[in-house]
Amino acid sequence: MSSLFLLTRPAYLICLSAMLILLIVVTLPFSAQKVSTLALGHYHRYQCQTSNPQAAQPAFRILTVTSMLAQDIADQLCASDVMAQRYRSIIISWKPRGLLNAAQILNEEYDLIWSREHNMQGLVPEFANYYDTLLQYDHYQVYWFSRGDAPVISQAGFADKKIGLLNDKLSHTHYLLPLTSIKEAGIELSDNQLVYFDDGVSLFEAFSRQQVDLISGGLWLLGEIDLPLQRTLISDHAIAATLFIRKLNNPQINCEAARAMNQFAAVLSDTHTNWEHLEGCDGRP
Repeated sequence: MSSLFLLTRPAYLICLSAMLILLIVVTLPFSAQKVSTLALGHYHRYQCQTSNPQAAQPAFRILTVTSMLAQDIADQLCASDVMAQRYRSIIISWKPRGLLNAAQILNEEYDLIWSREHNMQGLVPEFANYYDTLLQYDHYQVYWFSRGDAPVISQAGFADKKIGLLNDKLSHTHYLLPLTSIKEAGIELSDNQLVYFDDGVSLFEAFSRQQVDLISGGLWLLGEIDLPLQRTLISDHAIAATLFIRKLNNPQINCEAARAMNQFAAVLSDTHTNWEHLEGCDGRP
Protein backbone atom coordinates (compact mmCIF):
# COMPACT_ATOMS: atom_id res chain seq x y z
CA MET A 1 0.00 0.00 0.00
CA SER A 2 1.25 3.51 -0.84
CA SER A 3 2.71 5.42 2.07
CA LEU A 4 0.41 8.34 1.20
CA PHE A 5 -2.61 6.34 2.31
CA LEU A 6 -0.95 5.59 5.67
CA LEU A 7 -1.05 9.29 6.64
CA THR A 8 -3.75 10.75 8.87
CA ARG A 9 -6.44 12.76 7.09
CA PRO A 10 -5.03 16.21 8.15
CA ALA A 11 -1.53 15.18 7.12
CA TYR A 12 -2.85 13.87 3.81
CA LEU A 13 -4.58 17.18 3.02
CA ILE A 14 -1.44 19.15 3.91
CA CYS A 15 0.67 16.91 1.66
CA LEU A 16 -1.81 17.24 -1.23
CA SER A 17 -1.89 21.04 -0.92
CA ALA A 18 1.90 21.18 -0.96
CA MET A 19 1.98 19.13 -4.14
CA LEU A 20 -0.52 21.47 -5.83
CA ILE A 21 1.46 24.56 -4.79
CA LEU A 22 4.64 22.98 -6.14
CA LEU A 23 2.92 22.21 -9.45
CA ILE A 24 1.73 25.82 -9.78
CA VAL A 25 5.18 27.21 -9.01
CA VAL A 26 6.82 24.94 -11.60
CA THR A 27 4.35 25.77 -14.39
CA LEU A 28 4.02 29.51 -13.68
CA PRO A 29 7.05 30.58 -15.79
CA PHE A 30 5.68 28.69 -18.79
CA SER A 31 2.20 30.22 -18.50
CA ALA A 32 3.72 33.70 -18.29
CA GLN A 33 5.49 33.29 -21.61
CA LYS A 34 3.81 34.95 -24.57
CA VAL A 35 3.68 33.28 -27.95
CA SER A 36 4.84 35.77 -30.56
CA THR A 37 2.65 36.24 -33.62
CA LEU A 38 4.16 34.84 -36.80
CA ALA A 39 4.72 37.67 -39.25
CA LEU A 40 3.70 36.53 -42.71
CA GLY A 41 5.28 38.05 -45.78
CA HIS A 42 3.29 39.49 -48.68
CA TYR A 43 3.65 36.59 -51.07
CA HIS A 44 1.35 38.21 -53.66
CA ARG A 45 2.96 41.65 -53.66
CA TYR A 46 6.01 43.47 -54.98
CA GLN A 47 7.11 46.94 -53.90
CA CYS A 48 9.80 49.38 -54.95
CA GLN A 49 10.68 52.98 -54.10
CA THR A 50 10.73 55.96 -56.42
CA SER A 51 13.62 58.41 -56.48
CA ASN A 52 11.77 60.60 -53.97
CA PRO A 53 10.68 58.25 -51.14
CA GLN A 54 9.35 60.89 -48.75
CA ALA A 55 7.09 59.57 -46.01
CA ALA A 56 4.49 62.23 -46.73
CA GLN A 57 4.02 60.98 -50.28
CA PRO A 58 1.45 58.21 -50.90
CA ALA A 59 2.14 54.88 -52.57
CA PHE A 60 0.74 54.13 -56.02
CA ARG A 61 -1.14 50.83 -55.64
CA ILE A 62 -1.86 48.45 -58.51
CA LEU A 63 -4.10 45.37 -58.42
CA THR A 64 -3.64 42.80 -61.19
CA VAL A 65 -4.66 39.17 -61.59
CA THR A 66 -1.24 37.74 -62.41
CA SER A 67 2.34 37.93 -61.19
CA MET A 68 3.50 38.02 -64.81
CA LEU A 69 5.54 41.19 -65.46
CA ALA A 70 4.63 42.55 -62.01
CA GLN A 71 8.19 43.43 -61.07
CA ASP A 72 8.95 44.89 -64.51
CA ILE A 73 5.88 47.14 -64.36
CA ALA A 74 6.62 48.37 -60.84
CA ASP A 75 10.31 48.97 -61.56
CA GLN A 76 9.47 51.00 -64.68
CA LEU A 77 7.11 53.21 -62.67
CA CYS A 78 9.62 53.56 -59.83
CA ALA A 79 12.20 54.83 -62.35
CA SER A 80 9.78 57.46 -63.66
CA ASP A 81 10.44 61.08 -62.65
CA VAL A 82 6.76 61.82 -63.21
CA MET A 83 5.73 59.21 -60.64
CA ALA A 84 8.43 60.37 -58.20
CA GLN A 85 6.90 63.85 -58.10
CA ARG A 86 3.76 62.44 -56.49
CA TYR A 87 4.50 58.97 -55.06
CA ARG A 88 7.09 57.51 -52.69
CA SER A 89 6.67 53.92 -53.88
CA ILE A 90 4.85 51.56 -56.21
CA ILE A 91 3.04 48.55 -54.76
CA ILE A 92 1.69 45.94 -57.17
CA SER A 93 -0.47 43.06 -55.93
CA TRP A 94 -1.89 40.09 -57.81
CA LYS A 95 -5.01 38.33 -56.58
CA PRO A 96 -8.03 36.51 -58.06
CA ARG A 97 -10.66 38.93 -59.33
CA GLY A 98 -13.17 37.64 -56.79
CA LEU A 99 -11.12 39.10 -53.92
CA LEU A 100 -11.83 42.66 -55.04
CA ASN A 101 -14.81 44.00 -53.10
CA ALA A 102 -17.12 47.00 -53.25
CA ALA A 103 -15.55 48.71 -50.23
CA GLN A 104 -12.14 48.73 -51.90
CA ILE A 105 -13.60 50.45 -54.96
CA LEU A 106 -15.59 52.98 -52.94
CA ASN A 107 -12.60 53.73 -50.72
CA GLU A 108 -10.32 53.90 -53.78
CA GLU A 109 -7.79 51.60 -52.14
CA TYR A 110 -6.12 50.93 -55.50
CA ASP A 111 -4.95 53.50 -58.01
CA LEU A 112 -5.08 51.04 -60.89
CA ILE A 113 -7.19 47.87 -61.20
CA TRP A 114 -7.06 45.04 -63.76
CA SER A 115 -10.64 43.84 -64.18
CA ARG A 116 -13.59 43.94 -66.57
CA GLU A 117 -16.35 46.51 -66.80
CA HIS A 118 -19.16 44.12 -65.87
CA ASN A 119 -17.20 42.92 -62.82
CA MET A 120 -16.64 46.47 -61.60
CA GLN A 121 -20.25 47.43 -62.29
CA GLY A 122 -21.50 44.34 -60.49
CA LEU A 123 -19.67 45.44 -57.35
CA VAL A 124 -20.36 49.18 -57.59
CA PRO A 125 -22.88 50.26 -60.29
CA GLU A 126 -21.52 53.83 -60.10
CA PHE A 127 -17.85 52.75 -60.20
CA ALA A 128 -17.27 55.25 -63.05
CA ASN A 129 -17.55 58.01 -60.44
CA TYR A 130 -14.29 56.74 -58.99
CA TYR A 131 -12.38 55.10 -61.86
CA ASP A 132 -11.74 55.81 -65.54
CA THR A 133 -10.92 53.27 -68.24
CA LEU A 134 -7.18 53.41 -68.96
CA LEU A 135 -6.49 50.62 -71.48
CA GLN A 136 -8.41 47.71 -72.94
CA TYR A 137 -7.08 44.57 -74.61
CA ASP A 138 -9.78 43.15 -76.86
CA HIS A 139 -10.30 40.85 -79.87
CA TYR A 140 -8.59 38.12 -77.91
CA GLN A 141 -8.56 34.47 -79.02
CA VAL A 142 -8.80 31.72 -76.40
CA TYR A 143 -7.91 28.09 -77.14
CA TRP A 144 -7.80 24.66 -75.57
CA PHE A 145 -4.17 23.51 -75.48
CA SER A 146 -2.79 19.98 -75.23
CA ARG A 147 0.66 18.43 -75.48
CA GLY A 148 -0.43 15.72 -77.93
CA ASP A 149 -3.07 15.77 -80.62
CA ALA A 150 -5.28 18.82 -81.07
CA PRO A 151 -8.03 18.79 -78.43
CA VAL A 152 -11.38 17.44 -79.58
CA ILE A 153 -14.23 19.12 -77.72
CA SER A 154 -16.39 16.03 -77.17
CA GLN A 155 -17.19 13.49 -74.49
CA ALA A 156 -14.71 11.04 -76.02
CA GLY A 157 -12.05 13.72 -76.46
CA PHE A 158 -12.22 14.73 -72.79
CA ALA A 159 -12.55 11.19 -71.39
CA ASP A 160 -10.03 10.51 -68.61
CA LYS A 161 -8.43 13.92 -69.18
CA LYS A 162 -7.48 16.22 -66.33
CA ILE A 163 -8.39 19.84 -67.03
CA GLY A 164 -6.43 22.65 -65.37
CA LEU A 165 -8.38 25.76 -64.36
CA LEU A 166 -7.73 28.86 -62.29
CA ASN A 167 -9.42 29.02 -58.92
CA ASP A 168 -10.88 32.36 -60.00
CA LYS A 169 -14.54 32.25 -60.99
CA LEU A 170 -14.30 35.64 -62.71
CA SER A 171 -11.46 34.67 -65.04
CA HIS A 172 -12.76 34.44 -68.61
CA THR A 173 -9.66 32.80 -70.06
CA HIS A 174 -8.94 30.19 -67.41
CA TYR A 175 -12.37 29.52 -65.87
CA LEU A 176 -15.53 30.85 -67.53
CA LEU A 177 -14.76 30.25 -71.21
CA PRO A 178 -13.35 26.72 -70.81
CA LEU A 179 -16.23 25.64 -68.57
CA THR A 180 -18.73 27.19 -71.00
CA SER A 181 -17.05 25.26 -73.84
CA ILE A 182 -17.43 22.02 -71.88
CA LYS A 183 -21.08 22.69 -71.04
CA GLU A 184 -22.08 23.71 -74.57
CA ALA A 185 -20.54 20.50 -75.95
CA GLY A 186 -22.60 18.45 -73.49
CA ILE A 187 -19.47 16.97 -71.89
CA GLU A 188 -19.89 15.42 -68.47
CA LEU A 189 -16.83 15.36 -66.23
CA SER A 190 -16.17 13.82 -62.85
CA ASP A 191 -15.03 16.11 -60.04
CA ASN A 192 -11.52 14.69 -60.03
CA GLN A 193 -11.03 15.66 -63.68
CA LEU A 194 -11.12 19.38 -62.81
CA VAL A 195 -7.95 20.60 -61.11
CA TYR A 196 -7.84 24.17 -59.77
CA PHE A 197 -4.79 26.38 -59.25
CA ASP A 198 -4.41 29.64 -57.35
CA ASP A 199 -2.29 31.39 -59.99
CA GLY A 200 -1.33 31.10 -63.64
CA VAL A 201 2.29 30.18 -62.94
CA SER A 202 1.23 27.09 -60.96
CA LEU A 203 -1.28 26.17 -63.69
CA PHE A 204 1.30 26.36 -66.47
CA GLU A 205 3.93 24.48 -64.46
CA ALA A 206 1.46 21.67 -63.76
CA PHE A 207 0.65 21.46 -67.47
CA SER A 208 4.36 21.32 -68.37
CA ARG A 209 4.90 18.54 -65.82
CA GLN A 210 1.97 16.57 -67.25
CA GLN A 211 -0.05 16.88 -64.06
CA VAL A 212 -2.98 18.10 -66.17
CA ASP A 213 -3.77 17.27 -69.81
CA LEU A 214 -5.70 20.30 -71.04
CA ILE A 215 -5.58 24.01 -70.24
CA SER A 216 -6.98 27.13 -71.88
CA GLY A 217 -5.16 30.29 -72.91
CA GLY A 218 -4.22 32.71 -75.66
CA LEU A 219 -1.56 32.34 -78.33
CA TRP A 220 0.95 33.93 -75.95
CA LEU A 221 0.98 30.57 -74.16
CA LEU A 222 3.08 29.18 -77.01
CA GLY A 223 5.92 31.42 -75.89
CA GLU A 224 5.48 30.68 -72.20
CA ILE A 225 5.60 26.87 -72.36
CA ASP A 226 8.63 25.32 -74.04
CA LEU A 227 6.76 22.32 -75.44
CA PRO A 228 5.15 21.48 -78.79
CA LEU A 229 1.48 22.32 -78.27
CA GLN A 230 -1.71 21.68 -80.23
CA ARG A 231 -4.76 23.90 -79.92
CA THR A 232 -8.49 24.14 -80.64
CA LEU A 233 -10.34 27.47 -80.69
CA ILE A 234 -12.78 28.26 -77.87
CA SER A 235 -13.52 31.95 -78.61
CA ASP A 236 -12.15 34.49 -81.09
CA HIS A 237 -13.66 37.66 -79.61
CA ALA A 238 -12.84 37.63 -75.91
CA ILE A 239 -11.72 40.72 -73.97
CA ALA A 240 -8.44 39.89 -72.29
CA ALA A 241 -8.45 42.74 -69.78
CA THR A 242 -9.52 46.28 -69.02
CA LEU A 243 -7.37 48.54 -66.87
CA PHE A 244 -9.14 51.09 -64.67
CA ILE A 245 -7.34 54.04 -63.07
CA ARG A 246 -8.50 56.17 -60.19
CA LYS A 247 -9.77 59.61 -61.21
CA LEU A 248 -6.51 61.45 -60.58
CA ASN A 249 -7.09 64.29 -63.06
CA ASN A 250 -3.43 63.96 -63.99
CA PRO A 251 -2.86 62.98 -67.64
CA GLN A 252 0.89 62.54 -67.06
CA ILE A 253 0.31 59.93 -64.37
CA ASN A 254 -2.23 58.17 -66.60
CA CYS A 255 0.25 58.05 -69.47
CA GLU A 256 3.07 56.71 -67.30
CA ALA A 257 0.79 54.01 -65.90
CA ALA A 258 -0.44 53.07 -69.37
CA ARG A 259 3.07 52.79 -70.80
CA ALA A 260 4.19 50.57 -67.91
CA MET A 261 1.14 48.32 -68.06
CA ASN A 262 1.38 48.08 -71.84
CA GLN A 263 4.30 45.70 -71.40
CA PHE A 264 1.49 43.16 -71.56
CA ALA A 265 1.04 44.02 -75.24
CA ALA A 266 4.09 41.90 -76.04
CA VAL A 267 2.60 38.97 -74.13
CA LEU A 268 -0.94 39.43 -75.43
CA SER A 269 0.40 39.74 -78.97
CA ASP A 270 -2.83 38.45 -80.52
CA THR A 271 -4.95 41.19 -78.96
CA HIS A 272 -5.79 44.73 -80.01
CA THR A 273 -4.74 47.42 -77.53
CA ASN A 274 -7.43 50.10 -77.28
CA TRP A 275 -5.84 53.48 -76.46
CA GLU A 276 -8.92 55.58 -77.23
CA HIS A 277 -9.18 56.74 -73.61
CA LEU A 278 -5.65 58.21 -73.78
CA GLU A 279 -5.85 60.47 -76.81
CA GLY A 280 -3.82 63.15 -75.04
CA CYS A 281 -0.95 60.81 -74.18
CA ASP A 282 2.04 62.09 -76.16
CA GLY A 283 4.44 59.49 -77.48
CA ARG A 284 2.16 56.58 -76.67
CA PRO A 285 3.21 53.24 -78.22
